[in-house]
Amino acid sequence: MSRRWQLFWLTEAAMFFVLCFQIVTNPPVLVGVIFGVVALVIGTKVHRLQTFWLTVGGISVVVSVFVNPMVWIMLFLAACASLKLFTGQNSSLGPWARKHFMAVTTRQPQSKAGTMHSHPWFGDTNIGQTQFEWDDINMTVAAGDTIIDLGNTLLPKGENVVVIRKGFGKTRILVPVGVGVAIDHSAMIGTLSVNGEEVPMKNETRKYFSEDYDDASRHIHILTNVLVGDVEVLAV
Repeated sequence: MSRRWQLFWLTEAAMFFVLCFQIVTNPPVLVGVIFGVVALVIGTKVHRLQTFWLTVGGISVVVSVFVNPMVWIMLFLAACASLKLFTGQNSSLGPWARKHFMAVTTRQPQSKAGTMHSHPWFGDTNIGQTQFEWDDINMTVAAGDTIIDLGNTLLPKGENVVVIRKGFGKTRILVPVGVGVAIDHSAMIGTLSVNGEEVPMKNETRKYFSEDYDDASRHIHILTNVLVGDVEVLAV
């Protein structure tokens, strides 16, 4: 079993235990589940009103469980894993096989009036094939690996912002040497790596400032929110 599938089953198991804990500690939900189970047992034991008891019990259990957001997260993760399994590793439909690469360069400021930009949740994204004026990056990725290369860019003085919201996958951001880096990273499960130093992340938020942040004239503020995945920030 590959490491990615091991991570999948570990994540599903952890979410299941969290779900059970939330059900037990929520009295209305716990009562609904117990009532539903009792109704299902009665429906299997008696012949009179059997359909009624089975219907009421099933609805009670389903409603009590599915009001918890953790169930929907588990189902979404399972759906992504199923898509990966049935499309194959090399299929163009596999979200984990798709990588977003952004090589950013700059040019003279252009008019922004009437313009619109977009990024897909699934699929390849290439920014930097043609020169363009630097603008803050704000993107959402459901599943996949993302690479943002700022190594060949002269960032404007002051604060520059990169915002990434991601469900599953790895993120790598290359930052020019001499740029002050501030990181706000939140993750359910994963790691945060800054210039080779890795910190495990488990249901937490971490803030980081580079040593030259106060003295640098150019800053990059990186805000990342990841459900499951690793984030790496590297000076180049």
